[in-house]
Amino acid sequence: MSKESKPDYEALKELFRPHIESFDYFIDEGMEKAVTSVRAVEISQKKTNLRIYVEKAILQPPMKKDRNNEERLYPDECRIAKSTYSGVFRGLVSLQYDDRTIIRDNVNFGNLPIMLKSKLCSLRDASAKQLIAHKEEATEMGGYFICGGLERLSRLCIIQKRNYPMGMVRGSFRGRGPGFTDKAVVMRCVRDDLSGVTVKLYYLQNGSARLGFWIGGREFLLPVGIVLKALIDTNDREIYASLTSFYSEKYKRKKGVVGTQLIGERAQIILDEAKDHELFTRDQCLKHIGEYFQAAMAGFEKDNYEVVAEAVLKDYIFVHLSNNHDKFNMLIFMLQKLYALVDQTASPDNADALQNQEVLMPGHLIAVYLKEKIQSWLNNVRYLLNAEIEKSASFDLGNVKDVKKIVCAKSASVGRSIESLLRTGKLNCRSSLDMPQTDGLTVQAERLNYYRFLSHFRAVHRGTSFTKMRVTTVRKLLPESWGFLCPVHTPDGTPCGLLNHMTAVCRVSSFYNSDGKLKDFARMKMSILTLLASLGMTPIAPRIERAAPPEVLTVLLDGCVVGTISSHAIEDVVEHIRRLKLSESGIPEDLEVGYVPSSLGGAYPGLYLFTNPSRFLRPVRNLSCSSDGNKGIELIAPFEQAFMEIRCQDGGDGGRKESFPATHEEIHPTSILSVVANLTPWSDHNQSPRNMYQCQMAKQTMGFSAQALKHRSDIKGYHLQTPQTPIVRTATYSKYCMDEFPTGTNAIVAVLAYTGYDMEDAMILNKSSVDRGLCRGHIYQTDTVDLAKNSEKGRDLKGIEIFTRSVVDRDMQSSIDSDGLPYIARTVNPGEDYYSTHNTLGGTTKAIKLNGTESMIIDYVAINGTKTKNAIQTVSIRGRKIRNPIIGDKFSSRHGQKGVCSQLWPDVDMPFSAVTGMRPDLIINPHAFPSRMTIAMLLESIAAKGGSLEGKFVDATPFSSSVKNDDENKGEKKKSGSVIDELGPVLTAKGFNYHGTEVLYSGLFGTEMTCEIFIGPVYYQRLRHMVSDKYQVRSTGTVDQITRQPIGGRKRGGGIRFGEMERDSIIAHGAAYLLHDRVHSCSDYHIAEVCSSCGSILTISTVPPKKVSREMLGLPKKIREQKTFMCLLCKSSKGIETVAMPFVYRYLAAELAAMNIKMDLRLSNRSRS
Repeated sequence: MSKESKPDYEALKELFRPHIESFDYFIDEGMEKAVTSVRAVEISQKKTNLRIYVEKAILQPPMKKDRNNEERLYPDECRIAKSTYSGVFRGLVSLQYDDRTIIRDNVNFGNLPIMLKSKLCSLRDASAKQLIAHKEEATEMGGYFICGGLERLSRLCIIQKRNYPMGMVRGSFRGRGPGFTDKAVVMRCVRDDLSGVTVKLYYLQNGSARLGFWIGGREFLLPVGIVLKALIDTNDREIYASLTSFYSEKYKRKKGVVGTQLIGERAQIILDEAKDHELFTRDQCLKHIGEYFQAAMAGFEKDNYEVVAEAVLKDYIFVHLSNNHDKFNMLIFMLQKLYALVDQTASPDNADALQNQEVLMPGHLIAVYLKEKIQSWLNNVRYLLNAEIEKSASFDLGNVKDVKKIVCAKSASVGRSIESLLRTGKLNCRSSLDMPQTDGLTVQAERLNYYRFLSHFRAVHRGTSFTKMRVTTVRKLLPESWGFLCPVHTPDGTPCGLLNHMTAVCRVSSFYNSDGKLKDFARMKMSILTLLASLGMTPIAPRIERAAPPEVLTVLLDGCVVGTISSHAIEDVVEHIRRLKLSESGIPEDLEVGYVPSSLGGAYPGLYLFTNPSRFLRPVRNLSCSSDGNKGIELIAPFEQAFMEIRCQDGGDGGRKESFPATHEEIHPTSILSVVANLTPWSDHNQSPRNMYQCQMAKQTMGFSAQALKHRSDIKGYHLQTPQTPIVRTATYSKYCMDEFPTGTNAIVAVLAYTGYDMEDAMILNKSSVDRGLCRGHIYQTDTVDLAKNSEKGRDLKGIEIFTRSVVDRDMQSSIDSDGLPYIARTVNPGEDYYSTHNTLGGTTKAIKLNGTESMIIDYVAINGTKTKNAIQTVSIRGRKIRNPIIGDKFSSRHGQKGVCSQLWPDVDMPFSAVTGMRPDLIINPHAFPSRMTIAMLLESIAAKGGSLEGKFVDATPFSSSVKNDDENKGEKKKSGSVIDELGPVLTAKGFNYHGTEVLYSGLFGTEMTCEIFIGPVYYQRLRHMVSDKYQVRSTGTVDQITRQPIGGRKRGGGIRFGEMERDSIIAHGAAYLLHDRVHSCSDYHIAEVCSSCGSILTISTVPPKKVSREMLGLPKKIREQKTFMCLLCKSSKGIETVAMPFVYRYLAAELAAMNIKMDLRLSNRSRS
């Protein structure tokens, strides 16, 4: 037998690459750009002027202090110590007095979390052996942070596509003010430092437009004519000619025409608005804007209006463009698109379609948030210095020592803010940073099994705000998502359609090329512009007569209008650019060529080119490229895909007409599925909802979660003792080395109605199979004990309490070691000694008991370290709990066939095969198949039986039967029944039935069963939903203080939920007295005194007895006196009755009485008035 080849993890690394590359960019350039783009602050005191700004940022790798030396810090140490894997973040802060020499000082901004496997991580280039030596997985891929010992992951969130003007129709636009309509063109502009400003161009009822943008949580609106004149030195004639250029009377209403005759009137209205304000020149417009914005622009209080206006134009209007001429052309283009939207010559863009969206990457989010926090810190420094100047007359701003003291006072808050973002997922700032959501940005990377862990990195979330919306448009699966988002892998329930997953081949564009080097975007754009000019593009230049569709189409490069191309040559230009993408010609391979053709009332035509990062990409085969290999593979994006002709590999052409031939072809039909969805064998033979259920259940499976499990201290972990590799598997299973983390067992499954315990999705397990190890597992729970955080009466006990064992108590020695911690491999029962602590002040030693209701085996004890010498303060104790299959535990196949174990049946009573004598491990009911149509499970059983007989794995890749076979003659393809035709003869050759059925004999009677039974191996998964973790029972216990009803919660010893449905079912069964017992006698039983005259229970009070000596009456002293009650409303003690009732009735009566509503309780012996 040949030696097995070493697993290749390169394909697996590609799934994590977008996260790591985004943080690598933050280290290389993003951090520097974010820091240097922060606006400086200025402080004045008499004749002294001080300017403070951050010149440079330095992020160090994670280090730890060992005595006098510094050593590299590794992630495993942070997990155990419950600390953050971070590096020191410093900034070079410059203090400039007037025009004198600059004073520089290194300021500590705290610690910044470091992403695992990034450039600063200690595990960056570690081999598999080195990773194991550092107590990590051999397949550790990184991409997450460690904050407080927990693995935190930054979510990939959907945001609006950058630098692209989108035409929108929304009713909320009318609320901007009087005269506003529901139409606008919205553009999210992004700077080089990744911060952005969204600009909205609103249409007014009078034909004019307003340009809106946000400053400090408030939206400001400007007449568009004033903005046009403020951008460049121009006149009314040039503006009028630019606006009206996209309409010509010779075209009228035909294909590709986007303008109407109304554009002239609207252009005149725009110009008249500027005249109404008596603004004719650029200087006048700048002064007008500066006067309007000076109060809103922080730091510009002493500048003149022109400087303020220039700052507004630079920092808030089309911030992705640095040239005012480019901003002018962009605003003209947006106006033309807005008027085409209003006149219905162009359709609105769909904000929910993937072609108008991109993804927010972790490194980009941190860069934007870092810029905001450093700016807040600088503003706070200015506030503190000004406050000190006003408060103290002796404070000298020229004293560098005093100024540095204030500068460094709260600098560490910057690092804490970044860590807080990763811990909580919330943006803590005044503005929303132009983000669609401010919470839910990070999640914990759960390692329930590897499928779940992997899915976190491929998940794409629409936004937490959409979960509360009742509209379903954001949840719909649109055609634009084809090949980028998996149509199967989305959860059912609240996040359905909002939490999607990228396909296995989908990737995200980044700042790095395929060689791992940073892209030179300036050089790339210059190469593209040179190419376009050589292909016939007319560059946009001022004071040149312009043309518009349908004669020519506008060309935009990353949101900048660069020129026009003739509509007759545009298709040849696009095809030529696509061919150059596949060659080493200087054109980037991930260039998005979004050619929107001319149409009648369709999308606004043009050629939109994008090179920016954060775009979805996927490979397809370019049919025009005859060369073989990777040269024919082209990367495309969602925006361009909507207007391309791509065919599937089914041998057909998708019903296309000859005038629209396919130019591209899918690489494989499974490219539309995610990694987890691709692991379902023959999913094309299943009903779609079953495939969706399997994607969720695969992530809930109790499997082999981690190879370094003995070194991990997760709060809760699941482990399957005897996992197996599936006999029937897809190509994806081997590609991504899923054998490293198996999740199930090949069980012999018989489809049979046997014993009656298999109804309603229940299943029967062979008791002997379970005894031999079938689906046996463990649960690992880690308890972290930190004595330094314990407090007693407000005192800090740091260093006061330590772990140790009592010398006197001999019983403690049998359960607790001399260090005060439990023995390894010892079983601890509830109520027994868990660990012991010693108070050094009081000299007392106490043993802490184990809480809960379940025993556990001590598996691992780790000392987390302490700052005090010779004293253990923090430990992590991991316990192991046995979880063998029992009645009520949940199982499922890989086809969404889930069910619970109804009975552990003795092996001697199980049916046995007449061919092999084998008894099944599991019996399921045949009624599970007709309505669910999981044909692939039947195929798996047949294929696994043949594969086990021949000793080889069976390929079950979906759609493999519909893909054209290259070895066959052209025009021929596999038959639909080829799977059965291949598997059946294998079984026949080995002496089995062609269709996978066998004759079974009853284990109870020994007689042959009436019909042949379908039996074979199926890969079954054990889910984490187990009875031992969920069962709940209670007689009496803790009650709620207000209602006196049993509390909820299994950990608190609460009762089970009893609601309206349970009440109705008991009434329907005619068991009313059982209802009385449950909700009254065993719940909040209460005896109350009721006045039968007025029916009140709130006005009854106790009458104090007369103070007469009991000895004088001849009564013993210890006998309790009988209470006398009186109704305060009736002022009588007659008619007071004792009634048993639920206490919540008294509580309800008191609550209603507070609202002046009286409740009467009518008794059977109530006196009639």
